[in-house]
Order: sequence, then structure tokens, then C-alpha cells
Amino acid sequence: MSRPTSSAMPSPASDTADARRVFEENIDAIHKRDRARYLATYLHSSSLARNGPAGLDLGYETWSARRDSTWPDTLIAKNLRVLPLVPGVVYGTYCYTGTQKDTTSSGVSERVFVKTNDGWKIAVTTAFGLPVGAPPQCK
Repeated sequence: MSRPTSSAMPSPASDTADARRVFEENIDAIHKRDRARYLATYLHSSSLARNGPAGLDLGYETWSARRDSTWPDTLIAKNLRVLPLVPGVVYGTYCYTGTQKDTTSSGVSERVFVKTNDGWKIAVTTAFGLPVGAPPQCK
């Protein structure tokens, strides 16, 4: 299991660049439907937090994405942004539009990246879709 680590004075710029690489890896794995690469970007821990309209769920072992075989037919991720919070912790967000089985939804997704002994991992992931008919919030 990966555990967050603290290191002596990492630079916010290097934390941000490292977390962004993991963020881009995560999105690319979705595009390529590569489950192993996708899951490798997440913290394999009982503290992995997943949140959305249905509420908060915790834990890697109980996460449906570990065995779910569905992927969006298309995913457009734009306005990818990262912001260092404290050494070893970076917040990220992006706007998404995804289509799956003729249903298109848009919203905002967030990630919190933590530096661990196994490299940077996603410790928190969210996705909040917009209500049907709502104008896009991200431009």
C-alpha cells in the first residue's frame, strides 16, 4: 500500500509538474481504455476518497472501477489545472464532456495528488455532472 510521504523542502513547481504528469497519465489511460495504467495512478489504500452526486465512498478494494469494464465512448477533458497546496499535495481539476451509449454529460472532475513512497498518486477523485440542459460551466 502506498502511503503519503513528506520530503525535505520539495518545490511547488516540481510538485505541480509531477502531479500534472500523473493527471495526464490518468486521462490518457481513460482514452486508451487501459485499466492497469488507470488504476496505477490511484492510491491503493482504504483512504482513497471518491466523491460525486451519490456521495462519498472510501477505499480502493471496494471501488467498482477495479472490475468495471465500461469506458466512455468519448471523453473530452479541458481546462486541466493543478495547484500546489502544501509540499507533497497538489489539487487538480478539469472540465469534462463524456459520451457513453448515446448519452452525453458534462461536468467538473477533481483530483488531489499526494507524493508517496511509490511516486505521486491520486488520493481523492470527484466527478460532478451538470444537470441535463444546464449550460456548460467550463469554457
